[in-house]
Amino acid sequence: MNNGDAAVMKLPTTCPSCGASTDTDMCVMNVPHFKEVIIMALTCENCGYKSNEVKGGGEIASHGTRITLQIQTTRDMSRGVVKSDTASIAIPEIDFEMKESGLGLYTTVEGLLMKVHDGLKQANPFASGNEDPSTRHDKFDKFLSELKHIAEGNRLPFTLTMTDPLSNSFVGPITPEGQSFLQQTDQSISDDERITIEKFQRSREDDDRFGLSDMKTS
Repeated sequence: MNNGDAAVMKLPTTCPSCGASTDTDMCVMNVPHFKEVIIMALTCENCGYKSNEVKGGGEIASHGTRITLQIQTTRDMSRGVVKSDTASIAIPEIDFEMKESGLGLYTTVEGLLMKVHDGLKQANPFASGNEDPSTRHDKFDKFLSELKHIAEGNRLPFTLTMTDPLSNSFVGPITPEGQSFLQQTDQSISDDERITIEKFQRSREDDDRFGLSDMKTS
């Protein structure tokens, strides 16, 4: 995504991986159709460690949000996405679910899924367990291949769900370029019908985990 004219501030910090001095880049952006978000990125030149965080600006919502997007065309892959570090994602068609993590992004659907794919590939989760390593390796390779096909828009349709207890995540409309293309090809552009947004009450455990039990939320 283009950061536009958002001012970037550099904050001196220490790399959590190697302890070297480095900087965290931070900027506040106004996401169209959503709200202000705070984006923080750290890249350590000493060890190569990288981290990204996306946090919502303003007051904390009193509820969580579950966003379900039915992705039907490659144009849906260009939708803007804010995924905060408190959001989990799921793709039921390939039995995939990723719990909340430090992965915070302001990107597109395609960018988000490719980032997830690359992160899983680097994490190498088949390196432990009771199952034969070669069997785990084959299953994992097959899963990565399926995820990459989805991320590249080669396996449609599919469903993407983001669940965020703090309601700091967002999926935007199809871009104007995508809408123009769909109009030219006589396809439906009622893209909002592809998004379902559900509010849910956070659990007490969630409030405790995020330090909200003694705070007022809006």
